[in-house]
Amino acid sequence: MSSKFPNLFSITVVLIIGLSLNQACALPPGHRYTKKKLKDFDLIILHTNDLHSHDLPFNENGHLVGGLSKIAYLVSSIKHKHNNVIVIDAGDFFQGTPLFQRYGGAVEIEALNEIGYDVVELGNHEFDKGAQYLANQLKQAKFPVLACNLDCSSLPALGSFIKAGMIKEINGEKIALIGVITPDLEKKALGLEGVKVKAPAGDWMQPVKEEVEYYQNQGIDKIIVVSHCGVELDKALADAIPSIDLIVGGHSHTTLKKPFWVAHPDGNYTAIVQTGCYGRALGDLDLKFDQLGHLIKPKTEYKLISINSNLKEDPQLETYLQEKEKPLLALANNIIGFSDGTFWNHFANMPTDSAIGNLICDAMAEATVNCGVQITFQNRGGIRAKLEKGPISEEKIQEILPFDNKIICATVSGEALLSLLKYSLSGPHYGAFFDVHGLKITYDPESPPDKRIISVLVQNAAGDWLSIEKTASYKIAVNDYNFKGGDGYNFSKATDVKYTDEKLADALRAYITKHKHIRPSFSHRIMPVSRKS
Repeated sequence: MSSKFPNLFSITVVLIIGLSLNQACALPPGHRYTKKKLKDFDLIILHTNDLHSHDLPFNENGHLVGGLSKIAYLVSSIKHKHNNVIVIDAGDFFQGTPLFQRYGGAVEIEALNEIGYDVVELGNHEFDKGAQYLANQLKQAKFPVLACNLDCSSLPALGSFIKAGMIKEINGEKIALIGVITPDLEKKALGLEGVKVKAPAGDWMQPVKEEVEYYQNQGIDKIIVVSHCGVELDKALADAIPSIDLIVGGHSHTTLKKPFWVAHPDGNYTAIVQTGCYGRALGDLDLKFDQLGHLIKPKTEYKLISINSNLKEDPQLETYLQEKEKPLLALANNIIGFSDGTFWNHFANMPTDSAIGNLICDAMAEATVNCGVQITFQNRGGIRAKLEKGPISEEKIQEILPFDNKIICATVSGEALLSLLKYSLSGPHYGAFFDVHGLKITYDPESPPDKRIISVLVQNAAGDWLSIEKTASYKIAVNDYNFKGGDGYNFSKATDVKYTDEKLADALRAYITKHKHIRPSFSHRIMPVSRKS
């Protein structure tokens, strides 16, 4: 080499290496960061979702299930055996039992504190008493609360408690945790008080993508999303953002006995898990990461631990919950009637009318007879428990209809009525789906959502079933949640609106008290048929 240019070769090599490193660091969106590690890494995720204030064990099919003191004992036991543990809840820990109705969420916050959750995602039912109320409750929380797609600029008091994401460091390994709430929050929750969902250019995933890239750029290759979006949206999210290793889900009350795996073109995977609801199970996921930070699917183990009477309780939390339960024991002992069969609320596979929905709609009809109501509606998302065969307690009424919904009477045209039914039948058989009284509906669930109705008959005063007339007027009754836009309904064309003081739960209680014995029945009010047959 010429003595005039002694460092030319060295400088050239350095430049080439530098350019190569810059190109390697400029990872495209969604690409997994691949940093060489010394060894594989194990991480245990313990998780729950949709607890809905089921803090205490409850009777189901003759057996006691659930109970947060049992979950607390399990979590503590597993933490004593393993160091690499993260405890997660995926939202909707509020609302669903008399404990919430009496204490307004304070018991749930204290229980989650005691269990020692590392991170909690917000659910839509955390807003049932309003956003400001939620902010006040979260003052007592000792756990981080996540939701990257929530715009709390209108309510800084709430925004101060919510993070888009966070880093959890375990044994020198950094794990990114990102929260995301259902993009239809504004249809599900009426107490948002200006809080909104972020969806730039209509893309609800964009805030998640930005958070993922933010942590990737810090060299973090283990990314967990805590989602209250439902399993179908979780699948879409995993498919769109391959860098996500795990989605801990909630909202759809889906029981996944094994992870749902989403495969990516680069050969890597995203796992999706969810426990169902009401604390019936604790998810126990043992993740195995290789030296590049990728999930090793064959070595990843998962089980749902059934929360039953065979498990021990955490004594401190058990004492606390029993003390809080004492003022409510009278509700369980107050028997108002008897059921001669089980009224199920497993709506996902129920395309017909449901016995429990029919019962509630019939109760509404009796409660509004003085208004001349012909037709009543009840959304299935508002029916929170099944009614088992045997005695019916006051407590059970509050579990079935835990919301403080009141009945609203109104008049709608036949055209508006058909529009409401078209919307009801456009989605899945739960959530916004209406059970009815005073109607007979046939529809084709395989047709496009806006073309599913085949026929609708309404019963007149003489008991005859007649076709709906678009220009005729019909007296209806519905709960105030749906009437005010809950589940995305539009009752803006209703007239002669009467806001009653009658609570929906009171109407059901009065109906059962009057009839004493009730029996589940399917009166073919809603019948799916196929146009092809």
